[in-house]
Amino acid sequence: MSNRSIPIGMLSLAFGVLGPVGAFAQDRQDAKGAKAKEPAAKPAADQDLPGPPELPKVALGPTLSTIPVRQQSREFNSTMIDTRPTGRELRERPNLWVLDFAFKPVRIIDYESKAKKRQKLHYLYYRVVNRTGKPRMFVPQFTLVTDTGKRYEEAVLPDAVRLVQAREDPTIGLVGAVTSNGMIPPSKKEGIDDAVYGVAIWEGVDPAADKFSIFVRGLSDGTQVIAPPGGGKEEVRYKTLKIDFIRRGDERDIHEREIQLLDPPYEWVYW
Repeated sequence: MSNRSIPIGMLSLAFGVLGPVGAFAQDRQDAKGAKAKEPAAKPAADQDLPGPPELPKVALGPTLSTIPVRQQSREFNSTMIDTRPTGRELRERPNLWVLDFAFKPVRIIDYESKAKKRQKLHYLYYRVVNRTGKPRMFVPQFTLVTDTGKRYEEAVLPDAVRLVQAREDPTIGLVGAVTSNGMIPPSKKEGIDDAVYGVAIWEGVDPAADKFSIFVRGLSDGTQVIAPPGGGKEEVRYKTLKIDFIRRGDERDIHEREIQLLDPPYEWVYW
């Protein structure tokens, strides 16, 4: 993720990275559907991995454009996140909120910059819905971390966002880095959600990586204050969605079909 964000709430947004064009269009034509339940989130296993810089103070931004979708719908090749807080979280913060998030598996697109530089971009297509009952400021950070020790923040590439939109569904506008910052109105319509669709893009992901994780921060206002064992300044960690992928292939010929979700595909961590 870029150095922007707000505690996460957990993705435009129901899915893992992208399926065929128009996969979400039927979402707006059917008013029925049930949310698939994902496995319960497990405790974080990588608390020592340093997170992004502390979240900056942000003023209220513009209201983001939304698209009506079938409530709790699950699209082809998509993963919906279980956003229910744990009992401990609710005891510590009864008013904790989490945005609903869905995504499609990571995909790859060929991109040529204005400087005629050709490269392969990794991207995550997602959908976010605010069912908290109140407007929420959405300032996401998408960070990709590989098993080779490399770390990548979300790239600001407006032209690439338009390429992804054309590939996934030209009828659905996408927010990208920077343009994803804004207020998400609450969904209050019966059977219909007002969703924000977006894409996170990364440049130059290490082709030697066999596994990588995507950390999504800004979907919740959940925080933890960690006191260093030896004393010193306390550290604030934010409720973050961690999505895990494996890539089965060599580093010479990268294909998106080689990228698969691990099992379980995600967990909530404080990062």
